[in-house]
Amino acid sequence: TFRLSLPLTLAIIDGFHVGVGHSHFIVPLDLVEECIELPPDIGGGECLDLRGEALPFIRLRELFGEGGAPHPRPRIIVVRFGNRRAGLVVDRVHGKCQTVIKPLGPLFAAVPAVSGSSIIGNGDVGLILDIPALIRQALDIRRAGQARTSHPQSILAGELS
Repeated sequence: TFRLSLPLTLAIIDGFHVGVGHSHFIVPLDLVEECIELPPDIGGGECLDLRGEALPFIRLRELFGEGGAPHPRPRIIVVRFGNRRAGLVVDRVHGKCQTVIKPLGPLFAAVPAVSGSSIIGNGDVGLILDIPALIRQALDIRRAGQARTSHPQSILAGELS
């Protein structure tokens, strides 16, 4: 006799598997619009002209503090949520995958912009990105950086009090 216990709910999503440094991320496929190469002349900018429209983008390497040398030919994953579009700069594109969502657990529940995790084909853990939260977090970081440079004394005073 053996006992087999199955979860009541098993969430599987279609995802787009990407890599940054040694980390793996899963972007929900229904939010992915296209994948393009980051133009080499963009430098340290935060926006590019995509067929006549401004496309703000986020460098996942910087946002998640991923070390190592950046890829010589990074890609931009263009995502759409609601009526907004943004780009995610990644090192590698692994392609479409079906992934089982694993909860993060109480220790990692407060990690912003990550809605879960998954075990990918080679046994590594891939973080499932919460795109709207990711964009909000990136905007908050940019606003804080702009406020810090335009009003350094008021920001410092607020941090010290």
